[in-house]
Amino acid sequence: MMWIKRSMVLAIILIVMCCSGCSEKNTENITQGPEEIVYEEAQNSTEWNNKGVDLFIAGRFEEALQAYDKATELDPQNEYAWHNKGNTLAYMGRYEEALQAYNKTVEINPLDANTWHIMAGVFNDLGRYEEALEALEKTLEIDPQYANAWYNKGAVLEELGRYEEAQVCYDKARELGLPV
Repeated sequence: MMWIKRSMVLAIILIVMCCSGCSEKNTENITQGPEEIVYEEAQNSTEWNNKGVDLFIAGRFEEALQAYDKATELDPQNEYAWHNKGNTLAYMGRYEEALQAYNKTVEINPLDANTWHIMAGVFNDLGRYEEALEALEKTLEIDPQYANAWYNKGAVLEELGRYEEAQVCYDKARELGLPV
């Protein structure tokens, strides 16, 4: 079996990015045309993070990274901005840099199962299966009901030739409702 398809992961990333910080998003100061996203006065870290999300969705990845950098400069503890920066870098194929941003995220919030899970995917893409397995184990330690993490743990174990352990993980994912 293969790791969850990249398109599915990217869809999940987009959903997470759209939801990150949404509750604090002030939409009154946004002007958005077909090719422009302008925050007339991004005043705090949350607004800069939200600007980064909008730029990412618009396909303006370098500008999104600049917005996340501004967000983390204003508030180095903004885990959402670090996470979204990691997502953008991973999407761009800049995996080592993405891992640095994700590491900062879990340094701020070590119980962020989603970030640990995404880190496992980056390690997997780099062929660093032992590290992927460690990240998945951390994910499942935090959230033992995370069906996709069980599935992906099975896929990593399979890559490592540990087929019986992999099958146990696939069975657990199925038990949790993932159509495997």
